[in-house]
Amino acid sequence: YAQNLRALQQGEPAPAGHGLAAARLAHRVVASLTLVLVIVMAMTTLATKPVLKRAGALSLALLLLALGLAVLGIATPGARLPAVAMGNLLGGFVMFALCWRLAASAKPQGAAAGLGLWAIAGLALLCAQLAGGALVSACYAALSCGDLADCTRAAAAAGWDWSLLNPWREPVVEATALPVNAASAFALWLHRVGAVVVLPVLALLGLAAWRRGRRRGGAALLLLAALQGALGLLIVATGLPLAAVLAHNLIAALLL
Repeated sequence: YAQNLRALQQGEPAPAGHGLAAARLAHRVVASLTLVLVIVMAMTTLATKPVLKRAGALSLALLLLALGLAVLGIATPGARLPAVAMGNLLGGFVMFALCWRLAASAKPQGAAAGLGLWAIAGLALLCAQLAGGALVSACYAALSCGDLADCTRAAAAAGWDWSLLNPWREPVVEATALPVNAASAFALWLHRVGAVVVLPVLALLGLAAWRRGRRRGGAALLLLAALQGALGLLIVATGLPLAAVLAHNLIAALLL
């Protein structure tokens, strides 16, 4: 957790990756296969008679996003800026959401009532929360403070400095046994306060969906919001285990 960045900032050789090379190779293989599938899907939807306009638009959006992520990966190898990691993570989330929407568009839709502005508000809050979580990860801020009260004290001590949230600024980690970016406690504080706001809103949205006939979607939203809140507490209590963090990201993608 930030050991490589700490070593580079101190002019030392980076430690061994412990499977990092294998993870990168697997990521590149999956990304390449995904790009091929997206190209075939876009060509198929646009070549069909009649043209599948909705599916074609979603496929083209997927293709543009996949190409953008490919360029980002090629142009920024070894980048230290949080913006690069955030772009990769959030881009992957959006690709997943577009694929889900594409699959759903092929199924007949029921006559259940929509949620209109409530759904848009929930989506906007969720996107802001996802961006905040990506910033926490990319800045190595998840261990910068303990509970919410501790984060409040740390952020206040730093003067609630909004410039510390700049994703184009390289994080500076402290030379401790486990590297910590204490300056980014404000980012972690915002993410935790955001969870207190976003998760109840999503739960209310799930209840509203249930009452308007969208029972499967409403139940899924309620369950995922509850799981995400529990995982957030678990991550704080257990010191950021990788499996729990990966599950946290997966549920965030499912919520989106």
